[in-house]
Formats: sequence, structure tokens, C-alpha cells
Amino acid sequence: MSNKNVIIFDDVRYCYGEVCAIQNVSFSIKEKTLTVLIGPNGGGKSTIIKLITGLLKPGKGNIVPEESAAIGYVAQNPWFDVTFPMTVNDMVLTGTLNHKVKLYNKYTQPQKQKALDAIELVGLNGFENREISQLSGGQLKRAVIARALSSNAEIIVLDEPDSSLDAKSTQELYEFLNQLKKDKTIIIASHHIHNLFDIADSVIYINNEAQEYASPIELEEKLKGGMAI
Repeated sequence: MSNKNVIIFDDVRYCYGEVCAIQNVSFSIKEKTLTVLIGPNGGGKSTIIKLITGLLKPGKGNIVPEESAAIGYVAQNPWFDVTFPMTVNDMVLTGTLNHKVKLYNKYTQPQKQKALDAIELVGLNGFENREISQLSGGQLKRAVIARALSSNAEIIVLDEPDSSLDAKSTQELYEFLNQLKKDKTIIIASHHIHNLFDIADSVIYINNEAQEYASPIELEEKLKGGMAI
């Protein structure tokens, strides 16, 4: 585990109109760790995720990293049509594109290799030419993570990655993420926290403000005392 902080929130506030979703939020996340964000619905987890990924800008306070940081975002629900005739390899390749895509752009050999490396890393070898509509929920989630990895992202942010997954697929996903944190910084927002305690390095409780817990066990004791999630 590195001692380098790759994400720092310093007295951050964000409001939707006159309603502040989060305020006075300060925390840090270390490189190559797995951090879990938990808290009640409406507590501000999704707002934190959007601030980390740059989809929102803080109304007050500062956030590190800057916009240039390589962050891969895996949304709770697919942002694309899963019935679209696209293979796993096709989808992962799109992660190698920059914002200056030209008409009739062709992928280079390094881009193709990067996509294949990402597919191998998430354990989808042999699925390269399978259409995404034929994947299970857990396989599709891995394919989306592979797309994020092919973009050279060093920080992977996942919003409720276990939603709609069965118990077996969820366990397999968590085992994969536990291995991935050796090379990447992982941030997960989830309600199914008890399954994550075994692999989490730290937990941040979000309920308008933020409370860091270096030990998941410490938070687990508070949850037994009736803290809302």
C-alpha cells in the first residue's frame, strides 16, 4: 500500500440550488487502495462520485486530482444500449480513443493490444468476439471495467457495481477488484458493505458530511449501534 494521496477533498461543498447535498467534506484516498463510500440514500454518495470523476465542480473547497487525472468511471447502470451489435473487443477498444476522434478513424496496433491486455486483466479471455448482449451481468460489468482500464486510468470509480448481480457474480467481482487494487486505486460506492469489509482498506461514511474510518472493523461496530446506511 502506498502512502501517496491521489484524491484529496478539502472542505468541499456542493449544492443543487438551495439544497446542499454535501458540505464541509474533507478526506483523502491513498494510491493503490480500495476505498468504500457508504451512507444513506440522499446522503451525498453519488454527488461525491460525480465530483471525483469531474462530472461536477465544487461550489466551495478544493479537490485533488486535477481534471487531467486518469480516472475510469463505471456507472451503476450501463450508459449504452446492451442490445447494440457490438463485441467485447469493440467496446473495450472505444476506451482507447481520445476526444479528437476523426471520421473513419482506424485503431492502431498499440490500441488493439491495449484492449486485449485489458480484457485479459479482467478475466474475459475467449470472450473478445462475443457480443455484449450475450454476456451475463457480471461479465458485462467486467467488460465495462476493461474499457476503463484501456484508457490508462489509474483510478477506477464504481457506483453500486454489485447492483443487479447475483451472489456468485458479486463475489467474483469483489475478488477481482481485490486483486486489481495492487495496480490501481479503487473507489466503490455501495450499500452491500458487509461483503466489502473483507477487502476494503478504508471506508468513508457520507451523510451530508464525511467521516473517514481507517479500519472497516471500526465502522462495523458503529453500524451495530444503529448508524444508518
